[in-house]
Amino acid sequence: MKKETLFSAIGGIGDDLIAAAGERLGLLEAPTSSVSADHEEVNMDTKKVKRFSKTLLIAAVVTALLAATALAAVVFGTRVQPTDGVTGHWNGQSINFDAAKLYVTFDSSAPRHEYQFRANWLPSAPTVGAAGEFTEYVTNDGEGPIKPYEINAYTHLDLQGVRYCFDGKETLVRQDLWNGYERTEVVIDYSETPHSFKTVNYLLLFQPEDNYLIYIAGTDSMETMEKIADNLEIRLGATFTETREGGEDVAWFDLGRG
Repeated sequence: MKKETLFSAIGGIGDDLIAAAGERLGLLEAPTSSVSADHEEVNMDTKKVKRFSKTLLIAAVVTALLAATALAAVVFGTRVQPTDGVTGHWNGQSINFDAAKLYVTFDSSAPRHEYQFRANWLPSAPTVGAAGEFTEYVTNDGEGPIKPYEINAYTHLDLQGVRYCFDGKETLVRQDLWNGYERTEVVIDYSETPHSFKTVNYLLLFQPEDNYLIYIAGTDSMETMEKIADNLEIRLGATFTETREGGEDVAWFDLGRG
């Protein structure tokens, strides 16, 4: 589009349409009184604020729309699916997870990679593993209904074609791209189940290019899980060549002990 055409189109967009778009995208607060194109100031929630330049607001709206379109174009290998029970196979045997309310799958055509992580920040001292050392598993096992955190390197399991299930009352908090990972955050409320933990925060980081998964979970806050992730250091190893036998297609994400 030529810039003259663009500027002509901008000039033809009404103030009411721009204001509505700005409110919908969260760029403007909804006014408590009507907005007039002739006024240099408008009343928004009883506060006097300078009226946005029309051109600048259009630019902000266009930028927000382009960002939303770009995110929508991203094809995630991590797929979250609500369900009412899951039937499948594990260790060559048929199994039925009646309590499954949510499952996650991970899709990548890349070879799987061995990897280790180093936890450069932890909210409390680990009871298994060590902070500041490369490993595949670290946890503070806590006590009773408290297990502050667990970090697991999912390298020993084949992720492809497996539905990793959750039970309890699930809330999908976030799914986005973060630091080269597909990040998925899920909160599970176990208060109506026999689970010893009443609420657990799960943070899953899938790396489709190297086909590995970082699993972080705990009864500490989601903000704590995020800070753990922010301070992880990853060391990649060899690629896996073997495949898992038995036709397993269902597994369980569960913060447990033992």
